[in-house]
Amino acid sequence: MRCHNCGSDKTESDSASGTSYCVDCGTVLEENTIVAEVTFGETSGGKAVLQGSYAGESGRISGGGLFGRNRGREGQEQAIENGRIRISSLAHAVRLPERYREAAQRYYNLAVVNRFTRGRRSDHVAAVCLYAVCRTEKSSHMLIDFSDILQVNVFTLGATFLKLCRVLNLSLPHVDPSIYISRFAVALDFGDYTQRVAQDAVRLTQRMDRDWITSGRRPAGVCGACLLMAARMNGFRRTTKEMTYVVKVADITIQKRLYEFKQTESAHLTVHDFRTLWLEKRADPPSFQKNRK
Repeated sequence: MRCHNCGSDKTESDSASGTSYCVDCGTVLEENTIVAEVTFGETSGGKAVLQGSYAGESGRISGGGLFGRNRGREGQEQAIENGRIRISSLAHAVRLPERYREAAQRYYNLAVVNRFTRGRRSDHVAAVCLYAVCRTEKSSHMLIDFSDILQVNVFTLGATFLKLCRVLNLSLPHVDPSIYISRFAVALDFGDYTQRVAQDAVRLTQRMDRDWITSGRRPAGVCGACLLMAARMNGFRRTTKEMTYVVKVADITIQKRLYEFKQTESAHLTVHDFRTLWLEKRADPPSFQKNRK
């Protein structure tokens, strides 16, 4: 090795500290050199021990251990590694791209640093981290998709998600029900009319949003009601029960959204007029109408 300062080739190395330096000018050429050699030692009881340290994917270095590399590893790094495995498994199950996994891993790392994972299952924390990324990216994935995979109550995940948002101070965008319309429309099998039904359903969703019907309501219930009306507008006989299987809400929820839309002026338009006209007047919120009676 030649010195980059004086050009001398007289260098010495200290294998214990991993340092190389120039004999002539004293310039340190290398330090903390990582050696890939595997060496073993022996304990007082005669057991073989792997010596050295392990440099993980995260860049942190942990000590080696008995016949392996995981002994002596810090608890935080172990928790992060477990989260990476859980996130990768869940993302593969719901077919999320790699950038979603990387963003969710950053959320998980922050959760570990803030001790949010203590007392909670790692797969639950990984699921809500992925869902937070889905909300940020406005994808069509819902929290109930992750609860189906984990076989856990969706409200349990919802509580964990809300607590994570408070701990990490996350400010996520509000859910727009229209982003789920295309997904549900494909599941309802409208054939060649899928795009047309989806367009009518999106317009109904926008109308409901203007009339305060979507405020404070679960997007799945709004999507179910809009798709049911859009299917009828295009001549398809779809029942409320069929909608409940697809959007995964109770039939009474869909019926309430239909009743609330019935109270608006847009509900009294013909199919042709609804597609061509847009009423600028906004209806009163359903809660206001209910309390006024």
